[in-house]
Amino acid sequence: MAVSNLLYEEAIVWDEEVDILVIGSGFAGLSAAIEAHLGGASVVILEKMKAVGGNSIISDGGIAAPGTILQERLGIHDSADLMYMDMLNSGKGINHPELVRVVVEGAKDAFEWSKDFLGVEYLDRIDIFGGHSVPRCYTAKNISGSTIIKKMMAKVEELGMKVRLKTFFKRFVLDSKGRVCGAIVSDDYDYKNS
Repeated sequence: MAVSNLLYEEAIVWDEEVDILVIGSGFAGLSAAIEAHLGGASVVILEKMKAVGGNSIISDGGIAAPGTILQERLGIHDSADLMYMDMLNSGKGINHPELVRVVVEGAKDAFEWSKDFLGVEYLDRIDIFGGHSVPRCYTAKNISGSTIIKKMMAKVEELGMKVRLKTFFKRFVLDSKGRVCGAIVSDDYDYKNS
């Protein structure tokens, strides 16, 4: 982000203060928001559209996870290291190895969290999709990301968390040390007029 897009904290009067501001209500945003809330943080989730879910809601609801119980039962030999190599190979050298490592090390836990904590139901099969060398892809029943988003939103509502729809993130606000301390957003976002 260019420095010209940043504002500094001097003389800003905040409309609201929270510990964590989550921008986006797809899989990543809602997961982060739920975990932050469970960790004791006050959280607000911003979504620019008039409905939650982002691109996640229109996905096929698939998640890749190595080393699962179902793989073991079916005799599929897999590991985080193998998934890491598959992702690096499919990335053709333009992915970030450190971030790929974070993804693969957390994939099994994320899959189990979605099943055990959120109650997402998956098809009784493991698929092998492009870029993977072994079957490790699980697809939510109804073959839609909406299946997962609905479960996530049920948890958000159960926890009493705030979601602001049609709220567009404009820019970060920095403190005197250059750390992000806030955000400028606009209400009543309409993508047709942006």
